[in-house]
Amino acid sequence: MNDIALLDATAQAELVRGKQVKPIELLEATIERIERINPQINAVVTPMYEIARKTAEGPLPDGPFSGVPFLLKDLGAGYAGVRQTQGSVFLEDFVSPFDSELTVRYKRAGLVITGKTNTPEFGVVPTTEPRLFGPTRNPWALEHSVGGSSGSSLLPAGSASARSGRAPTPGATPAWTCARSGGTTTPRRATTAARACSAG
Repeated sequence: MNDIALLDATAQAELVRGKQVKPIELLEATIERIERINPQINAVVTPMYEIARKTAEGPLPDGPFSGVPFLLKDLGAGYAGVRQTQGSVFLEDFVSPFDSELTVRYKRAGLVITGKTNTPEFGVVPTTEPRLFGPTRNPWALEHSVGGSSGSSLLPAGSASARSGRAPTPGATPAWTCARSGGTTTPRRATTAARACSAG
């Protein structure tokens, strides 16, 4: 299972579709790696393990990433009933009342949201070192920065399961600070709008 945890999201989804592994097995392997490695790098700031277990054990949508564990960037993407801090002490106790449109789409794709990752305060600086949670450490060199604002999205590349963040690949700054290639989506192609905004 440790080898499976190092596969990317596409490969994990193929294993689930082929019934070679169960979603709950992928999830437990991911949780084990997070619990073992996160104390050194401080990437996951809001674990959602019990929510994820219920999702993985229940019926999942037949999406392209059905059953794949996923870490949600704690910046703009709200999950109903889970705190959404934006990396700020001002929002330390704020709980999102609804799923953002991005979260709705992740769920529809079949992703099993396992936790939320550290971000710069309101995403305004290029390093992931918020006062609320402290810095995220580079998994390849703990004394180095991971960049930002998707700094914690590099945790999976070095040590967990599925990638995180609002972009499909880690952003440019976190990528080069952690010796990885990456990119970002075209502006406005990945929505962060809430469902409430389109409600009549």
